[in-house]
This record gives sequence, structure tokens and C-alpha cells, in this order.
Amino acid sequence: MSPLVWVVLLAAPLLLYLIYRYLRAQFWVLASTDTTSPANPFKSYARGRKGLPIELDQKKRDKVIKMSFSLDSVPASLDAIVIGSGIGGLSVAAILAKAGKKVLVLEQHDQAGGCCHTFIDKGFEFDVGIHYVGEMAEGTLCRVLVDQLCDSGVEWQECDSVYDTVVFGMGGANQREFPIPAGRGKLVESLVNRFPQEDKAIRKFFDILKRLRRSTLTMALLKMLPRWCSNLVISSGLLAWTNPDMAYYQTSLTQVLDDIFTDTELKAVLAYSFGDYGTVPKDASFGMQAALTNHFTYGGYYPIGGASEIAFNIIPTIEAAGGRVLVRAKVNQILMDEGKAVGVSVKQGHTVYDIMAPLIISDAGLYNTVELLPPASGLESALTHVRHGVGLMSVFIGLDGSPEELELRAGHVWAFRDSDLNAITAEYVSTPLEDIATAKVPLMFLSFPSTKDPTYSQRFPGKSTVAIVTIAPYEWFQEWENERVLRRGDEYIGIKTALANQMWEQAVELFPKLEGRKVYMDVGTPLSNIHYLGTPRGEVYGVDHNTTRFSLQAMSDLRPQTSVPGLYLTGQDVFMCGFIGAIFGGVLAASTILKRNLTGDLTSLSRVVKREAAKNKKE
Repeated sequence: MSPLVWVVLLAAPLLLYLIYRYLRAQFWVLASTDTTSPANPFKSYARGRKGLPIELDQKKRDKVIKMSFSLDSVPASLDAIVIGSGIGGLSVAAILAKAGKKVLVLEQHDQAGGCCHTFIDKGFEFDVGIHYVGEMAEGTLCRVLVDQLCDSGVEWQECDSVYDTVVFGMGGANQREFPIPAGRGKLVESLVNRFPQEDKAIRKFFDILKRLRRSTLTMALLKMLPRWCSNLVISSGLLAWTNPDMAYYQTSLTQVLDDIFTDTELKAVLAYSFGDYGTVPKDASFGMQAALTNHFTYGGYYPIGGASEIAFNIIPTIEAAGGRVLVRAKVNQILMDEGKAVGVSVKQGHTVYDIMAPLIISDAGLYNTVELLPPASGLESALTHVRHGVGLMSVFIGLDGSPEELELRAGHVWAFRDSDLNAITAEYVSTPLEDIATAKVPLMFLSFPSTKDPTYSQRFPGKSTVAIVTIAPYEWFQEWENERVLRRGDEYIGIKTALANQMWEQAVELFPKLEGRKVYMDVGTPLSNIHYLGTPRGEVYGVDHNTTRFSLQAMSDLRPQTSVPGLYLTGQDVFMCGFIGAIFGGVLAASTILKRNLTGDLTSLSRVVKREAAKNKKE
């Protein structure tokens, strides 16, 4: 044989090996899960803080969740910096910490946790964002993940079996109530009893929801495959052929409901929870609504001790690997070197601190992240798929009297003036500023935190709380945005107070026993969300969850790995909104950074947990 043939024969194994290594590196998400690998952050179940009592000493809690920034408190030799301490930021930091990485989390507010933080005022405690979470039963994938991040330090209280009640004709003589019970079978039975003429349509609808449970994995896969591969799968039509249900993500909620049902009120009952992501049914992705409905199929859960327990128990996981979570640390710039993200700039007063790390992970949201980068960074292209989400108005009410005395519900109430959800929302958000103080609020969510937390009455005896939330466009309050917090003037205070009083009066119409029991009220507008959460326009759910955001191309492009080397995204804008949506945004980000299928690792661990639970129950 010629020398050339010998060279080819000898080189072939090496070439094949190099091709194998390249493909393995590119398609790590498809690799089988090795549950015993040292690289697996979820190789064993974390039980270190399980059963420990809730820490009631506020000073001790503040040392964890309110550790202020100073240059001396920044660890040396960082592996990563996370911008923002929402659950998307804390989750990716904790996972990387479990993989041995030293991570610094920087939070612009004075308390870590984002929407998972609580505040105490005048002897009342309120959660700002966590009202209930689905799929938190022992052994579920979501519960196993939260336990891993919190070292099993957070216990969850199951909500009432009727976890939601939908009310139409709010406070009127023709008021109708529709209970939403936990359990797929119970809900189907309840709906069929109320709408017997829609029996077949109801069953068809829930069959579609069941099929769509698999679609979230497809969405995650599009975000973790190499970008060129995802684009090829999309452009070739292969995905549409192998998983036609993905088309539901590009179809509006209203369109799907109109195609299946004829009863207007039934459509509204099936769309009532659009407030959990803020996009009206005519614009909302049906895939988003399906994911939400599936998430709460078996009811809701509430963190015992309040939402701040989540951050309080995650931060020690980050610190165990040498990391830190620091507050009052507003990042005003992502530092670049030859096109690569290499650090962040933190400004305090007139002093600027540059902190360097090889990885920068933003939980600040897509819009904010673009603003932190120099012009023409390349990340701006992702904005073509999205628009700003909706602003929210929150009213926090403190009541004189225990939940038992006031006969408060353990479930939640979604109250609407009428069942035409698109029309009443459009009419309300177009109300002129001068009329909003006296306009009837057509849609409200009411939650009673003091009824859901079994420790609340022990910690705050004789007191109860109500949280009321509605949609509030940023434009209503925009003229006061540049004014200082608590210095926005009498007109601003008058408008927001009048609107809050209107919401409270309508709540009392629904619950007459609350009349005369209000002793405390605090009001949050979209401007409050900008200040405390750092959102651009007071949106709480990140970028809007419309059909454009859930196009196949947007699914691929809104991914953890950005076009800027060294910069990654986490949180709601990477996956979808809400506590679980944001936390899995963190899982996707950590998976991409570690190049490991962490969802597969979690699934394997969840199976182990379920087997152990079944064995213990049998014994």
C-alpha cells in the first residue's frame, strides 16, 4: 500500500474520535445521565435543613437576605457573577455552587429574593409575589428541585382543595361563582356538571392539555441544542411534523377556546387565570395557558413561613461554595473586553466598583440586560421577538381579627365584572388617567396569605391579611417615574390611593364581613415594581407571553447562551414566567454553562425519591 493509504488508515481512528468529541460537546443535552458522576450537582438528595424550625429572629434573617454590598465582602477568584437575586438568579447560582463554583449574586434592592421577598410593616407581613405554587407535592420534579436548592429547608402547605374560585358579575345581584377544585378528574366533573351541553368539548380540551405537557421539554430542547441545529429543525419543518402540538404555542388562547366551545362563560372559566402571566386571552399563547393549567392540575401550595423562606434557605447553598449574595448593589454596566463579557460595574454614590469574573449571568430581564451592554452588542436582535409585559397594581390590606373570626377563605378569588375577559380588560386599560380613580375595577385577584400559612397566626396573632391585584398600565403613572420614591407628590398619592380604595370597596362587596376591619393599607403601582424589582415598565412577568414570544424561532433565540461570549441569561425571559418558569430558566442556564442535562439528572433523582417514599410508606 502507498504511504498515503497508510496515513489515512492510521489517521481515521483519530479523526473519528475527534468528530465524536465534537458532537458530544455540541449535543451534550442528548447525552445519557450518569447519576453517580461527581459533575452531577443532583447526585444525592439534599436533606440538611429538613425539619429545622423557622428562624423568627429578624436580625438573624437579615444577616442572610439583607447583606449589603461592600468591596470587602466580594469573594476573591469568582467563577461567575449573577445580576439580580430573583428566583432565576438564585437558582442558577445555587446549582453552580453545588457544582463547586464560587458565585457572586448582586441585587439592586435592599433584600434578596425578587418576587420571593416579604415585607413587614405595622405588625403585618406580606408576600409581594408568591401567592401559590403548583406541583410541590413530595417527590414531584419541581419539589425535588426546590429541595435541592434549599437543602430541604422550605416546607410547603397545601392550599384548600378548592384552590381558586372564579366569580362573574362581581358584587352584583347576578353574581355567579365557579369553584376550581384540585385534581384533573374533579375539575372535569365540576365543569361537565355546570355545562353538560359541552361534555365532549370539555374532555377534548383536557386531552389537549395532557398532550401539551410534553411540549415544555421540546421548548427546552430548542434552547439547549446548538443554535444552528435548532434553526435547522425549525426551518426544515421536522419539528412541526414530529410534534404538531407545538403549533398551539403560536395560537391564541381565544382562538383555541372559540374552536372547541360555544358557551361564552365556559370559555371565560377556562381562561380566568390569564392574570398569572398578564396577557389577555386574544393575545396570549395557548401553550402558556396550557402550561399554567397543567401546573395547577393538582392544586396549589404555599411556603410555610412566607416566601422569604425560599431566599433565606437558598443563600446558604450559594455561600457553602464560597459565594455571596449582596444587596444594595445596582449593576450599571456589563464590562467587555474584546467583545467578551468579563465583569460588571457597581455604582454606589459617586464611587464605581469593577468586579471581574469569567462568566456573567443576567437575571435582570432581557430589556434591562440590553441596556447594560454597549450599543450594537448583538443581543438587541432578541428584542424583535418580544414586547414589554403588563404592569400590575397591588394593594396590601391588614385586618383586625383572625382568619377564623373574619371567615376568610383559604383559596383564592378571581373576580370579574363580566365574562367577556378581552372586552373588560381592553376597556379598563384604555381608561383616561383622570377617570381611573373612580372607575370600577373589572378584574381582581384576591389572596389571603394569613389563611394559607399555618405559622401566621402564631407569629401575628389576632391579625389577618388580604392582597388584591389588578392590571395597571405603566402609562397611567409614567409622568411620575423620575420622581423620588415617597416623594412623588400629592397627585400621585391621591390617584393610587383612590384606586386602591375602589379595589377595597369591591372586595368588601364580595366579603361583607371585612367591613370596618381594615387597619392598614399599602399600595404598589407599576412604579413601585420599577423601584423594588428593577423592571423597566413595572412588569412583573418579564416580556409579554403572547404568541410572537412563543414562535418556534423565538423559543430558539430566547436561550441562556447569548451572542455575547461569556454572557448568559436566566429567569422568566429564558423560559416562561412565574416561580417555576423562572426557576427552570435557572436550570437551563446552569445546564448550558455546565454542558450537562440537569433536567435528566433531576428526573433520575426524582425517581429515587419516589421509590424511597413508596418503600417507607409500605414499611
